[in-house]
Amino acid sequence: MSESPSALSQWLDRDFFETGAFLCSHDGKSITFAKGGSSLLVDRFFPTANPVFYLKDFYQESYLAYNPISVKEFSLDEIKAEFKYEKTDHSPISNDDDIYEKDFELLKSAFKFNLKKVVLVSRENYENFEGEKTIRNLIHKAFSFGVGTPYGYWNQHYGVIGSTPELLYQVKNDVLTTFALAGTAKIGLEEELLKSSKDRIEHNLVIQDIQEKLAGFTSDLKIDDTKIHPYKSIVHLKTDMVARANDDIDFTALTNTMSPTAALGGYPKTSSLQFLKNSNYGAKYPHRYFGSAFGLIKKDVKEFVVSIRNVQWEGKHLFIESGGGVVPDSVLLKEMDEIHLKRNTIRKHYL
Repeated sequence: MSESPSALSQWLDRDFFETGAFLCSHDGKSITFAKGGSSLLVDRFFPTANPVFYLKDFYQESYLAYNPISVKEFSLDEIKAEFKYEKTDHSPISNDDDIYEKDFELLKSAFKFNLKKVVLVSRENYENFEGEKTIRNLIHKAFSFGVGTPYGYWNQHYGVIGSTPELLYQVKNDVLTTFALAGTAKIGLEEELLKSSKDRIEHNLVIQDIQEKLAGFTSDLKIDDTKIHPYKSIVHLKTDMVARANDDIDFTALTNTMSPTAALGGYPKTSSLQFLKNSNYGAKYPHRYFGSAFGLIKKDVKEFVVSIRNVQWEGKHLFIESGGGVVPDSVLLKEMDEIHLKRNTIRKHYL
């Protein structure tokens, strides 16, 4: 006698694979799936009690606002039972490492101006996006990654699925939770990472950046000690932070202020973003979602993650973007090693 289909299996249909989204809560207790509906380009969050997903443009204060027809919560067991992996070959066809190297040299010259840190990015492209099959595979991989927060959004033109280690913010019961995450090493090199002056400088700039950005939106900010945060085959420096959200907090303004973070854009924000817009990579890809904010606004909780450690697609090709913070004493070969380490971690698991 065959088993009856699960609630998730019954809910899934063509609408989901054409336009859909999902986000796991920061505590891992709630996984929200959405399907159908439409996306609009907006510059402010909707004043509605209905759940709405938002994906921010990295360079601009604009969002793809996804207002779904159906929103449901499912358990991790249901998700793992429904989404199975079907092997597919996704061969790399090109990358932008040469552009990264050119931007690195430009940036080293620009540090004499008002720049302390900039996050440079490279991209690798792959073949064979296969619609529903690929989306199912990527969802399976996001929830079997073992660390991070699974998330995803797609429409008929663009999509992104991943599991991010970085929370932009969560506000629940007037408590805002966030953390600084910057500084990277291979697993096994935790002590070296804690003692690395380059990584400490980079990490402390992220802490300073978050403190400054939260000042107009919160009070009673508490900052924990910096510790090691494992993420698959790599480790990061992480510092947890918690604050009291102001009663009149404007979540559009908060998200615009916090994103991109110094961990994904640079410091100071304005000058680092200007450099990135004018970079060779920015010229080739003037519209970008990697490193931006993706989140869900609901009546009882507002939560945004940073859109990294993902696979994205446009049309029939997939791509992985990876970045690393560059400061004045950064060395090109070491930065390229970090880019490849992050890229390979995602490629080996997802593709």
